[in-house]
Amino acid sequence: MNILITGALGYIGSHVAVKILKENHNLTLLDNLANSKISNLKKIEKISGKKTDFYKLDVRQESSIKKIIEKKNIEAIFHFAGLKSVKNSENYPQDYFDVNVNGSKSLLRAFEKGRAGKKIFIFSSSATIYGNPKLLPCKETHKEQPTNIYGKTKKGVEIFLKKKAAKGNWKIISLRYFNPIGSHPSGLIGDNPKGKPENLLPAINKVAKGKEKELLIFGSDYPTFDGTAIRDYIHVEDLANGHLSALKYLAKKRKNVYDVFNLGTGRGHSVLEIVKNFEKVNKVEIPYKFFPKRKGDIAINYANVSKANSFLNWETKKSLDQMLKSTWLYEKNKTN
Repeated sequence: MNILITGALGYIGSHVAVKILKENHNLTLLDNLANSKISNLKKIEKISGKKTDFYKLDVRQESSIKKIIEKKNIEAIFHFAGLKSVKNSENYPQDYFDVNVNGSKSLLRAFEKGRAGKKIFIFSSSATIYGNPKLLPCKETHKEQPTNIYGKTKKGVEIFLKKKAAKGNWKIISLRYFNPIGSHPSGLIGDNPKGKPENLLPAINKVAKGKEKELLIFGSDYPTFDGTAIRDYIHVEDLANGHLSALKYLAKKRKNVYDVFNLGTGRGHSVLEIVKNFEKVNKVEIPYKFFPKRKGDIAINYANVSKANSFLNWETKKSLDQMLKSTWLYEKNKTN
């Protein structure tokens, strides 16, 4: 199959790219390098043992992407490109709606104009779409009430995708991620955001490596067993396998389809649990300090993944210890 990945050199996109190449698909990579590095291209090629075409483009460059879709006869798109900071989404809502929502619409238009036949589209959505869940574990049928702008942009794209799949030759899935962590077993690719990290594990890595004095933990009085927020952490390799499962599921479908699936482990861990386990498995110390809660953060969320288990024939395989060991392996190997 001829496949295009947007945001292909980022954290999740790069892991999916490796999986796709090892499945012997024809792959084209696209990224504007706003939050990723060109060095990841060589790492993807080294791990997979295959060369691939790369274009430095923004998803809003509709006419250029349309030409690539036509030239490469693209049949399926994995869409990862977008802004992803919850904090920044509150400070720059217009930018987030422009890149995440308008950018997705532009990409869909390019795909529609560039390909007449069946089109497979797999969207990188988020558990933030649920907001503060009323029932746990959180199912796909849960009401969508995002508490932050980032989650609202994901909901906006999903609404558009559902309408798009109702007509034309579309087969679409939105994958609602919980909290991806971990790195490739080679230690070559992992979560390496530009600037000050906002996600927990990159922040822990900086402290473990001595680049930061202490970890800032936002919120110590949540209604949880230790006062810190609880999340469902999933290994990025398991997450990447979920994308392959979604591709195979859609490839078998003859009719138009739109569906959503949670990708998580179904288990929650608190921030302090993650810190203590990281210290234990990697034999390092992580000093920390509590700060006030951030706007838009919630106390607890973890997934019900029975739908993905059943329909996508997918399940997670990596343990929390494996997630935390691979995270530190990548950080130790990292040169930039």
